Amino acid sequence: MAKYYVQSGNLRLVLDARTARDAAMRAVQRCHDRQAEIFREPPGDRIRDIEILDWQLGRQISVSETGFENDGDVFETRSLAVHRRQVIDSGR
Repeated sequence: MAKYYVQSGNLRLVLDARTARDAAMRAVQRCHDRQAEIFREPPGDRIRDIEILDWQLGRQISVSETGFENDGDVFETRSLAVHRRQVIDSGR
């Protein structure tokens, strides 16, 4: 597996994955999981409201093997999220 630098919105992650697309999909999954954890916390907590912003993806996810802010692959967040949902639904 290769190491990928994944960036979208405020999020920056370094992930191991087979391909750049797999790294982008892992970022979508990680954000979904973390947001679910955050939303289980009591509403109105200021730290919760700030932390959720750190786990929001932008419209695109940039993935590079050479570091943040470097040229690499760009994926549309929405299409990855739709694909993730289809995979989950097909497993039911």
